[in-house]
Amino acid sequence: MRTSCVVLALVLLVAVVVPASGAFELRTWATPAAAPADGSPLCTSTSFTLRSRLGGPFAGSAESTSFSLWGCSAYTPVEGIFFASVTDPLVVTLRWSIDYLGEAVGFNIYRSISADGLFERVNEEILEPDLPGVYVDRTVWPQTEFWYELYVVRADGSEEKVGFEPASAMTGGRLVTHLFPPSPNPFRGETVIMHDIAVDAGPPRLMIYDVSGRVVKTFASMPERSGRYELTWDGTNDNGQRVVSGVYFCSLETGESRETRRIVLLK
Repeated sequence: MRTSCVVLALVLLVAVVVPASGAFELRTWATPAAAPADGSPLCTSTSFTLRSRLGGPFAGSAESTSFSLWGCSAYTPVEGIFFASVTDPLVVTLRWSIDYLGEAVGFNIYRSISADGLFERVNEEILEPDLPGVYVDRTVWPQTEFWYELYVVRADGSEEKVGFEPASAMTGGRLVTHLFPPSPNPFRGETVIMHDIAVDAGPPRLMIYDVSGRVVKTFASMPERSGRYELTWDGTNDNGQRVVSGVYFCSLETGESRETRRIVLLK
């Protein structure tokens, strides 16, 4: 029985490395501690780890006294390298390479200011499936750690994450509290109010005043951590009613600082 199991093991191992299969590749670590420990869905044994490529999960099982092989779950990360570096105080350069493109038609990059998310896509168009890949992010802001994830895009539009942990980079410079000019301005439907909140700023408040100094709109949902943020004003007051056209003032207040921008609402 032992002999037949070992023979079966050899047959399975040969099958996963035959190029014609195109679905699997073999990964080996010297010690269990060297293998990924983040709970990624893997097929494992006492001597090797089998990771699915883009072709899909392993299906089936075989066991002996010296080894066991079993099926992966329906999702396994694409094997590859992905890292971020600050190439200028306000420029983050991302580089990557993966072992197998398969049916990939390109890449998407997602960014967050926290390792736990929320990640949002930063590239407008799908990036070309060039290897090694490079993407330059010039939309970052000072004194902030950014986290990135890389996804392979398939022909059917689905995506698959490359690697295990997000890549991170800390930008240079000093982040200061600042209120950018609203855009568009003048506006009819909506205007976007972008603002920076410094690391040492007090609790921020963003409000809209009319020309008499009366508060017409208070944005209740304000960030609790430093960074760059955007809020949208649709020309309504705190009661949800559309205000009359005219001149208004947007004010960002944090502790002892206050910055104001003029906004014109059109009919």
